Parts: sequence; structure tokens; C-alpha cells
Amino acid sequence: MARITQGIFLKNLANIITLIRVVMVFMVVTLLSQSDPRPRKCGFIFIILIFLLDGLDGFLARKLNASNNVGSLIDTLGDRITENVLLFFFAYRRLIPLFIPLVFICRSLITDFIRFLAFNRGMGTFDINKSRLGFFLVASKFSRSFYLILKFAVFLGGASIMVYPDKNCGPAMLLLYYAAIILVVVNLLRFAGVVFDARKILKSTFLQEES
Repeated sequence: MARITQGIFLKNLANIITLIRVVMVFMVVTLLSQSDPRPRKCGFIFIILIFLLDGLDGFLARKLNASNNVGSLIDTLGDRITENVLLFFFAYRRLIPLFIPLVFICRSLITDFIRFLAFNRGMGTFDINKSRLGFFLVASKFSRSFYLILKFAVFLGGASIMVYPDKNCGPAMLLLYYAAIILVVVNLLRFAGVVFDARKILKSTFLQEES
């Protein structure tokens, strides 16, 4: 019985880590909203931990041979919650323009709808991207790593301004603004890669419904 329990735990360890980092996102928002600088510093540290956990869950899933399509969807869901909550929070605090989280959430809904259609066909999160350009923009290790680092650079930039609001606020705000703009551009390029490679899935889905 103990071995079975241990096996179930190890099989779902990556998903548990994803759940932990989702909970930590809401803790970050709560901590950064405090007037005392000490909890705000803890919020900054938590963002770094979320970044590390985001890489750890995928590593453990591969290491423990627990990678599957459901786990990929859960990991994607964790990413969506993280990015949308933090971007809306920073927009609410007037650190970035409101259109940035709005673009993200619209892109997330459409992309995840496409991936849900692909999932029903037995395809994993990145199995859609068969073309060279689509693979490079969306599924390649370079693209995924660059996108992840860019996202957390924006998150850390926003958090650092909230931790130290009076230190070089003007230049820091400008840097954050341009980093957020670059993030949106990369986000839309990746979105284009998903839509382009999923055109057959979308065509077959909607033509089937029409018939």
C-alpha cells in the first residue's frame, strides 16, 4: 500500500508543484499589496521561486517518466494563471498598460481552445507545431526558454518597482514598459505559430459542425 501511495505521489509530483506555484501567485499579489516593505520583499522572492518551480515541474515530469498530455495541460493552465494574474495586477497598479493583460487573456482563450481540440485528437501541447516556423516560434527549447525568461523579467521588474518605489522609478518604469511591449510582440508571434499549424484542425472542426 505504501509503495502504491508513493508511486501515485511521484507520478503526480510535477502537478503538485504546478499547484504550489499557482497558490504562490496569489500570495505574491497579497504580499506586494502591503504597505510594509518587508512583505513586499517576500513577494519579490516568491516570484523568483515561482520561476524556479516552473522549470522544476517539467524536469521532474521527464525525470520520473510522468510526462503526459494531461500533465501538459495542467502545466499550461498554471502558466496561464500566473501570467494573467500578475499582468492584470501590474496593470491595476498602473505599472504597465491595460491592453497588455487584455491581449494575453484573449490570446490564452483562443490558444487553449485550439489545444483542447488537439487534445481531443490525442495530441499534446506542442504536438500541433509541425512546421519549421511554428516549431521554432512555439515549441523549440530556445523559444520556450526565451519567452519564460522574458515573462519573469517583466514580473520581477514590476515587483522591484513596488518593493523600491522611490528608487529610479522613472527609468525603471520605462524599462518595464518596453519589456512588456516586447513580451506582447513575442506572445503574438507564438500565437500566430499556433494558429498557422492548427489550421487543419480548425478547418475540420468547423466544417464538421457545419455539415
